[in-house]
Amino acid sequence: MNEALSVVVLGASGYTGAEVLRWCLAHPRLRVVGATSVRHVGVPLASLWPQFHGFTDIVLSADAPDADVAFFCLPHGEAARRAPSFNAKVLIDLSGDHRLPDAQHARWYGSPREGGPWAYGLPELGGLAGARRIANPGCFATALALALLPFRGRLPPVVHATGLTGSTGSGATPQTGTHHPSRAENLRPYRDKVLKHQHSPEVEQALGGGFRLQFVPISAPVRRGILVSIPLPGATLAEWATFYAAHPLVRVLPEPPDLHGVLGSPRADLSVVEGEDGEAVVFCAIDNLCRGAGSQAVANLNLAMGWPVDLGLRTIPPVP
Repeated sequence: MNEALSVVVLGASGYTGAEVLRWCLAHPRLRVVGATSVRHVGVPLASLWPQFHGFTDIVLSADAPDADVAFFCLPHGEAARRAPSFNAKVLIDLSGDHRLPDAQHARWYGSPREGGPWAYGLPELGGLAGARRIANPGCFATALALALLPFRGRLPPVVHATGLTGSTGSGATPQTGTHHPSRAENLRPYRDKVLKHQHSPEVEQALGGGFRLQFVPISAPVRRGILVSIPLPGATLAEWATFYAAHPLVRVLPEPPDLHGVLGSPRADLSVVEGEDGEAVVFCAIDNLCRGAGSQAVANLNLAMGWPVDLGLRTIPPVP
């Protein structure tokens, strides 16, 4: 297909929606025809996000125009409510509404949800060709799943993981406990999510089950980025490098990754540090708004349409 697909982004006033727009506007086969907001109706996108000045004249609207592709960058619960009324060829949900089966969703997100099957959109898992309803993974879930994927089917019964994340992962609206001033010059665990984060069952499901993920999420004093570490006996750098050699949105490094290497990038950086007697620790770094949200959604669309996974995503991230 050479004709550009028309795209609408619902929730463009949030960080995730703006990031989806950034990648869509640079994509050679996508044409953005609309973007919605609840609080900023009638406001030019470039007035809300000055980064878009000179690149688009889109004005935020209350209602979404018809489009081939709809990206739902909405609070949990809204995509499940609104998706059934959309006739777009492809729907991509960046919230948690369609990542888990109905029964698990009610347990982890606090409300029931019913609907048809949605494909889980971690590109390296495959299976997205022709998909028309795609659930984008969570940001922590992306980093954790990528770190563990080469060991799928061989994971120990219990996997322990720690992840640090930036403040943009909590959204653009300040909330008690997540607002950046309370995180600056500070490190603290998610007080109500230690060992019970909603991304844990998501990772277990994505990797085929057979293990439990004991995950400790930690708020870090940065704006963007996630770094996870997972002790995983038997893991080797050579195996991880071989596994990901054919996946352009993953880079395996000889040294542990850091956030500066992935900020603004659609890529995940991984490494395995090997100790004695088979001991090993796997690290994964991503930008939570790119590989953990916006650029990953575009990569999933690429695969659904039969395009190269990194089409429109081949860019050099900013240098600090």
